[in-house]
Amino acid sequence: MDYAKARRSMVDCQIHPMGVVSEKILNAFETVPREKYVPEQYQDVCYVDEDIQIAEGRYLMEPSVFGRLIEAGDIQESDAVLTIGSGIGYNAAILSHLCSTVVALEKDASLTKAAQQSWDTCGYNNIAAISGDLREGAEKFAPYDVILFNGAIEEVPAKIRNQLKIGGKLLAIIRKSPSELAKATLFVKTDDNNVSGRILFDAGTPYLDGFKPEKSFVF
Repeated sequence: MDYAKARRSMVDCQIHPMGVVSEKILNAFETVPREKYVPEQYQDVCYVDEDIQIAEGRYLMEPSVFGRLIEAGDIQESDAVLTIGSGIGYNAAILSHLCSTVVALEKDASLTKAAQQSWDTCGYNNIAAISGDLREGAEKFAPYDVILFNGAIEEVPAKIRNQLKIGGKLLAIIRKSPSELAKATLFVKTDDNNVSGRILFDAGTPYLDGFKPEKSFVF
């Protein structure tokens, strides 16, 4: 398979037509070899615009959704970005082309190991892999200019919201219940105690493991 051609097709036919116009973002998608960040059995279909399962309960977000999210984030070259649930590392690799530093938080050590190998192979040296509870964020390196969740969540934990700088942006796919369509949302921290939110678009993104609503009992 001609992966370079597949990357160009992904950009031209999936990402750009959905309103992603930033040359930096489009170049990042055309540069990062997505096939190196999925399980081997999915390499030949990794450029389809679908969520790809990378482990039990874990998914790589479809390219057009991720592209639209980071376009809305207006990430700057000087920014420090926290990506939560970094998985095998593809989204962190894309972000590494856009900002100064990426803090990639992952709870699964095997996924982090695979991600680090891919980053090393591709020469990405501005990504810091952090192991820990996804719901806790990475306070050690806070505050962040941008925080991004790699999967749908019911709500943003207050502890993670507090790790944003004033004026910082948080990008999340909010899905209040499994029966509801998810909403890609941009949050901006306006001061120490307040965050404003704006819905960007609908998405069908699966839940990030650990952020799915708990089942409620029906009497």
